[in-house]
This record gives sequence, structure tokens and C-alpha cells, in this order.
Amino acid sequence: MEPPEQSERSLFMPDAAGDADLLAALNDRQREAVMHGDGPALVLAGAGSGKTRVITHRIAWLVRECGVPPERIVAVTFTNKAAAEMRERVEALLGSASFDAWIGTFHALCLRILRRDGGRIGLQPGFNIYDTDDQLALVKRIIKSEGLDDGSGTPRSFLSRISRCKNAMQRPDEVAAHAYNPEARALAQVFQQYEDGLRSSNAVDFDDLLVRTLELFRGTPQLAEAYASRCEHLLVDEYQDTNRPQYLLVRALSAIHGNVCVVGDEDQSIYRFRGAEIRNILDFEHDHDATEVIRLEQNYRSTGTIIQAASAVIANNKYRKGKTLWTQNPDGEKIEVYAAPDDRAEAVWVAQRLRGLEDRVPFEECAVLYRTNAQSRQVEEIFRRDRIPYQIVGSVQFYERKEIKDLLAYLKLAVNPADNVSFRRIVNTPPRGIGGTTIGRIEDVSRTVGLPLLEAAHHAVHEDFLPTRSAKQLAGFLELAADFRRRAEEQPVAALLDHLVDALNYADYLEKTYAGQGAERMENVEALISAAVEYAEEEGLGEDEGGVLGFLDRSALVSDADDVGAQPGVTLMTVHCAKGLEYPVVFLVGLEENLFPHAMSVGDEEDVEEERRLCYVAMTRARKLLFLTHAQFRRTHGAFLPSRPSRFLEETPEALTEEVHSTEGGFFGGPGRGDAVRAPNQGYGSGSSAARAARRRPHAAPSVVPQEDPGDGFPVGARVMHPRFGGGRILDREGKGKTLKLTIHFSDHGPKKILPSYTKLSVEN
Repeated sequence: MEPPEQSERSLFMPDAAGDADLLAALNDRQREAVMHGDGPALVLAGAGSGKTRVITHRIAWLVRECGVPPERIVAVTFTNKAAAEMRERVEALLGSASFDAWIGTFHALCLRILRRDGGRIGLQPGFNIYDTDDQLALVKRIIKSEGLDDGSGTPRSFLSRISRCKNAMQRPDEVAAHAYNPEARALAQVFQQYEDGLRSSNAVDFDDLLVRTLELFRGTPQLAEAYASRCEHLLVDEYQDTNRPQYLLVRALSAIHGNVCVVGDEDQSIYRFRGAEIRNILDFEHDHDATEVIRLEQNYRSTGTIIQAASAVIANNKYRKGKTLWTQNPDGEKIEVYAAPDDRAEAVWVAQRLRGLEDRVPFEECAVLYRTNAQSRQVEEIFRRDRIPYQIVGSVQFYERKEIKDLLAYLKLAVNPADNVSFRRIVNTPPRGIGGTTIGRIEDVSRTVGLPLLEAAHHAVHEDFLPTRSAKQLAGFLELAADFRRRAEEQPVAALLDHLVDALNYADYLEKTYAGQGAERMENVEALISAAVEYAEEEGLGEDEGGVLGFLDRSALVSDADDVGAQPGVTLMTVHCAKGLEYPVVFLVGLEENLFPHAMSVGDEEDVEEERRLCYVAMTRARKLLFLTHAQFRRTHGAFLPSRPSRFLEETPEALTEEVHSTEGGFFGGPGRGDAVRAPNQGYGSGSSAARAARRRPHAAPSVVPQEDPGDGFPVGARVMHPRFGGGRILDREGKGKTLKLTIHFSDHGPKKILPSYTKLSVEN
């Protein structure tokens, strides 16, 4: 996005391929949103209601039918993947591959503005974007240098609180002014040092991309006006997820023309922990006079049963605008609900059902969703055991791998010699005999003379501040860095990386450092070089054009969501990661109180409502089949603890669900490998699994010959009382001590495997 040179109305003439009626494939409400005229519009788009179609068709409509120059349209979304898809759809509608509207993420838009005009607020050309590892490295050094103890907080907790401050538009001095306890004073201290560290390294973090753009607009009103004038029509996707800085950017960019169309769903606002403010969408009409509100309520994604169930759950929320979702899709199958004896049995059952569906649905079209990352362990173990392929979204991503980050740090230092974090990362990577003592001397020089570490290193060598051997080793690194910086000004990124890998003898380094993994890690390095080639091709760069800064920007803006679906197999991820995705088959596991809703939310109405929105998002990811599971016992800190079914299960209408049972168990289930058994007339609204179990006929107990007590109080034949399953008789025993496992037949629950070390089990005399 560039400030405007005032242009004539659009001379953009679509090709014949784009001449088809833009409105033909739209329903009435979608058509109304696409054809909205000037002024603000709030499009409340329910899950699966075709909001991307509305945004892309509206852009095409503005260009084709209203004559708006494409370069005066700005469309903002939250992921690179969504932005790329949006651009492709618009170009297909207009029949042109040369479409100049600005479509991208908030962060990419702000980065573009800061690259062009950041010098007005002190950002030097070539400033770097610090990722989480860079930020952590900086905060760790601050904590160490300030002598803060562990009780003040971990580096990650400091970063999280700093991010919240930035999202609330708070400066370090404002935080310090209200620091009335030691923890708050420590935060203010670290926050100020953190900001100083960023500025001295000519770097920004992701929050800064938004906050410093607003700083630029506040400090230069004429520039803000120029950008707002350029933005004749602003479209914002996923508006319910905007935070305070993004809200202010929307206000700033729409200040001249007032043509802002926001699309979102308050029922899918799930990022409060990142600073998202649901009030932004709830109060949009109050903030923008004469807003036209359009509701997209027809769902094209899910079956009628799934839509009814999700709608019933979300209807319990108070903070919402309200929509009535409906669909012309068939009702489809009922939602299966499985009450597992324990979390291992839950994972076993999921694997069992996936195998049962394998002939109908490939694994790639199935997803297992959970509330917290820790829940994936049991599922992964069972999937590996049963050889079910899977991919985990949110695991270590390509650009987070150490060998990739090390090479990128060389690029960062080449374009920004003030980057102290990158200097520290690579000065002895690969090892070149530059140890902590030498680096400490360089840091002393840096503080004394007021220079970045790279310049301080030159100073230390030339002024003989180091022993001869250390000076020689450091001089070798400085010569390499200087040569690399010269090459970066003229060589393509791919050639630059290729040269660096050879100069560092990187393949040998990886093989020596990561025995047995060297070849695999070199494949990652080769993939990085391939990414550089792709970047040059996409940007149309010549052989004498470097493009290092642009390549670094692109790698910094890549998110986890951009890689979803890149690997074969069942997708495992948290519900937060699943936002915006859909699958024919979805398993939502761990629906228990204090897990989903999370224990941290219980007792706070707004937090519980966000958890309910999260559940609604999870349910509406499913197109054809939805499975809900919970465990009666879950292992926590090594001990099995009883769990209660989630309130969200109780809010799901009984008529839409059917309870299923399995002959396979976990630690508390049977040892067999049977199939799932349906109980077709039992829904879920009538109470918990334990309540229903209590209404079943007692199980006949097999005969058993009593045996002598082996000394631990649990002889075969003894009657026992379990806090969850009631009375039963010990049929068999395996192991001893903490590994003792009892097979107990309970009159109301049948046989179960019990570990007495982790359960309150009393023997009846």
C-alpha cells in the first residue's frame, strides 16, 4: 500500500473470462452484502456461510460495476494463506492476473508502511523483525543483567505481559507509573530495557508492526491522511478477532472515505488471550454511524444436525448479536458421544473409529481437536501404535528449526549490522573458538563506547582489547561477516545462501553436531534455498538483485496456519489452530469440566463465554460427521483423577446425539480390541455417563476363588469400594507395588483395570 497519487476512476477492463454475472452464484443476503454502496457495513457471517465469497465478490463488484481503481481498495485478513486465496479468487472473477488491490494481513500491511516511511519515527533501513526466539534471547539477557530472581517471572511470562501491554497501547513509562507491587515494578523494568534493546538493535517485534505504524500516523497526521485518502474502500475479514491497535488502524484508514466493510462473527471470537476485543464487533454500529447490518445465516458446510447442535450450545452466551443459522444440507448422522473410562481409552476409541471410517473417508479428511496441546500425547502414542498417519499443527515449524534460524541470522546481520541478537547467535556458530569470555569483552566495549556488538567487535580487535588468539578468531568471523554483507547488496538470496553454506562448511558442521541427523537437517537447508529461489521468481527479481530484506520479511510473516494440510494423515491440533478450517470428519476430545471449559476460565462469565465460543468453533469445523468424547478419569501429574462431563455436552440437545460404547479400554477399560457399539436411543441431555450407567441393569459377576492376602491388602476375591464405580470384587492382579494393576468386576460397570496406587480403593471386611 502506497500513499496516493490521485488517480482517475478505474480504467481496469476485465478480460472476457471475467464477464460472467458476479451475482449469479450468491444468495439474497450475500448479494446484499456485495452490492452495499458507500458507508460502513457490518456483515455478520455465521460459520460456513460463505464470507470469503462475499469479500472477493465485493472487491470484484467495486472494480467492475462501480469503477473503483483496484489500487484504491485495501482488504485485510489474518493469515497469509487466506490473503493468497482471496487474491486468487478475485483474479479469477475479474479474469486478470495483474490485479493491484492491496490484499494481505494487518502485519504485512503495517510492515509495508514502515518499510516505506518508518524513518520518520527513527527506524533505520533494514530493520529486522524479531521472532519469539529472538525476543526470548533479549529478555533472558535483561533478566540476567538486572539481577532479577526467578520469582519475578520467566522470560516467556515477561514476553506475554509485554505483549498484553502493547496490545493495550501502554508504554513502559505508563506501566511504571502504576507499578505498585514488586511484580509490576519488575515488568516495567524489563519492558523498558526490552524496548531499549529493540531500538538499539534496529529491530521490531510483531506487536510493534501495528503499534509503531500507529505511532507513525499520530506523529505525522498528513501522512495518515494520505494513506486514508488512498484507501477508498477498506474490507476487513475476521473482524471479531481484532485487537485495540487493529481497531485503531481500521479507524485511521477509513477516516477520509468512511467506506469500511467488516465481516465477522462474534460467536467465533476466540483470541481474547492475545488481546482480541469482542467489543470491537459488538460496538461497530455505535462507532460508525448509519451502519448497514447484514446477516449471513445460511450454512453451506455442515449437516443440519451439526448446525442445530452448535447453535444450541452458543445460544447460552449473553454477549452476542444473535443469528439463526440454517442449512439446506441433509440432517445427516447423529453426533456420536463416547464416555471413555480414561484418557487412554478415549484415544484408543478415536483410533478405532478412524479405522472403521477408513473405507469411507481418507485420513487426510479427518481432524482430532483438543483444548490444550498436552492432550495430544495419548492420541499420538495410540496412533503410532496403530500405524495411523498424522500431522500435528503447531509443532516445530520450518522457520523455527535451529539450522534455518542460524542461516537467517547471518542474513539479518548482513542487512542490519546493529542486530545484537543475531550477532550473539552466529558469532560462534559453527564453533570457531569464540567463547563466553571474548563475547563478554565485546559487550563491555559495546556498553562503554555505545556501539552495537558487531562494531564493538571491530573496535576490540583493532584496539588490542583481546588476547592474540581470541582476536585472530574474532577477526576471521568479522571478515566473513563483511564479505557476506558486500555480497548481500548484489547477489540473489539463493546464491548468497549457497555461498554461505559452502563458506561455513555447514554440512560437516551439522553432521558432527547432530550425529545421524545431518542429512535430514541439510535437506531443510536445501529447502530454504529453494524457498529463496521461489521468492525471487514470484517477485521477478533479476540475477543482480539481492532481495534479502524482502525474503526475510516473507519468512518472518509465515504462520502455523499457512502449513496446515502440508503433510499426509489425520490432522491433530488445538481448537484455536483449527479456526478457519473444515474437515468432513471431526473428533472433539476432552469435553470435561476444568479442561473444556478450561479451569482458568471457570468463575469468570466472560471467560466461560469465550470457552463456549471455542466449542462452537470446534463443532462447526465438521462437515459430515462429528464425534464428542470425554473421559471419566484423566491422568494429571501422574495420578488418575475423576472428571465431570463438560457443561457444553449438557447444552447439546439429546435428540441430536447418540451414546456409543466400546469393548476396548485403557487403564480402566478391558484389554480387548473390540468395535464401537452404538446405543441409538440414548442422547446426552439426560445426564452424565455415570448417571446413565447407574440406571443400567447390574452386570453378573463371574465366580472367583478367594486367595490369601499377598501382603498389600488386595487379595483376589476381596470386595472393594471405588469412589467412582462403587462396589466390586477383585478378579485378578498383575505386578506389585506402584505397578500393581487389579482387575475388578463392578456390579454397575462390569470389569475394569484399576491401579490402586492412584485410586482411593477401600477393602470391605
